Amino acid sequence: MSQSILGFDVGGSKISAVLGDESGNILANVRRPTIKHLGKKRLVEQLVEMGHEVMKAAGKDRIDSIGILFAGLVDRDKGVVLSSPNILGLNNFNITGEIGSRFNVPVYLENDATGATIAERIFGAGKDMDNFVYMTLSTGIGGGAFINGKLYRGSHGLAGEIGHMVIMSNGPTCGCGRRGCLEAIAGGKGIARRVSENISAVRDSQLFSAMKPQEIDAHAVFDAKRHGDMFAQLIIEETVYYLAVGIVNVINILDPEAIIIGGGIARAGNDLFRPLRAAVKEEMRSMYRPVKILKALDNGSDLAAIAVPIYRDQ
Repeated sequence: MSQSILGFDVGGSKISAVLGDESGNILANVRRPTIKHLGKKRLVEQLVEMGHEVMKAAGKDRIDSIGILFAGLVDRDKGVVLSSPNILGLNNFNITGEIGSRFNVPVYLENDATGATIAERIFGAGKDMDNFVYMTLSTGIGGGAFINGKLYRGSHGLAGEIGHMVIMSNGPTCGCGRRGCLEAIAGGKGIARRVSENISAVRDSQLFSAMKPQEIDAHAVFDAKRHGDMFAQLIIEETVYYLAVGIVNVINILDPEAIIIGGGIARAGNDLFRPLRAAVKEEMRSMYRPVKILKALDNGSDLAAIAVPIYRDQ
């Protein structure tokens, strides 16, 4: 009999609830916008409401376990959210205890990028690989790695912060406080900032000049490039170069079989992957080795929450 697994993904822009099984079948899902000032009590109430809603939609009156993904620092062993950059008032919050008491089943907590890494190992391109690195390219940049068939967590459980390697000394200030991090330059916010800072180029661009500042994001830049905007082309070329530098740093340290890339920016498809593969190959120079650059699961965010309880004993 298959397991019924309830999964929650608590992110900066949305909260999702999914119900699936250990084979990766998603039976139902529900999404809501994230309210930044939810607080602990209201967040628990919202997750419980969404959980029952998705169970009803899937025709299930019982579940076996729950996986929770969180966009922030977590202590998976204690089930505690250590810090929350996106929702106020959740620091040092025992979210697994609160949710577990409402559903009376085991609850497992992971950082969202770690959960996506696990999903790639169980359901995705990393299924038959013992050594791969997952990168999420979204508003920020995160990741995780499997080394010799095991998820690498590091001594403090915080491994995989790929976005916080410095690739430009004295570059823009990152949210972590350092300057020139990969995330600050090539993450979604970094891409938008690099466009908006160049006022003259924005003014000269027919597409960007018609946009409000808040409408300029990575998706808009790739869309502008497809419409022939030369400034967007330049921004994407720069972004691809910096991503290639960061990826090659990771390859030189870990020597993986593949770099698997997910997140919202990865939805640009060949507009991102074709030049990125070429740039990585060029940047490796004499250290070249045949590392694959692969696109992550399209429904990785749903599968990640399901994957966490499946991987709990490994």
